[in-house]
Amino acid sequence: MSRVYSVYKGERDGFLVYIGTTMQKPSARFRWHKANGKDLKFTVLHQFDNHSAMLDKEFELISLYKPVLNKIVHRKQNLNVKLTPAEVQSRVGLAGWCQSCLKRRVNAGFSKCGWC
Repeated sequence: MSRVYSVYKGERDGFLVYIGTTMQKPSARFRWHKANGKDLKFTVLHQFDNHSAMLDKEFELISLYKPVLNKIVHRKQNLNVKLTPAEVQSRVGLAGWCQSCLKRRVNAGFSKCGWC
C-alpha cells in the first residue's frame, strides 16, 4: 500500500479556521488535534500520492482563506521528515536556514536558530 498525503480543513461554528496536512491516517491526526486543544470539525479536502503536491495545495488554501489558527502563512511548510545528507548540504550558505545545524529556519538577519 502506498502512502497517502492528505490536506484537510478544520471548522468551528461553520467557519474555516485551520488548514493542515498529514501523512498519517486522517482520523488519527484529527484525534491528536482534539487531544491537544483543537476541538474542530475536520474534513479531508484533497489526497495526493506525493508530498510536494500536498504542500503546494496547503499553501494555496492558506493563502486563499487565511485561516486564523494557522501560524505559518507567508511560506510553504517543510515536510516533517528526516533530511538526507544531500538535502542538508544543499542548504549551506542559503539565507533562511540555520548555518550551524542546517535543519531549522531562521528569521531574516540571523544565521543561527534558537536551538544552536
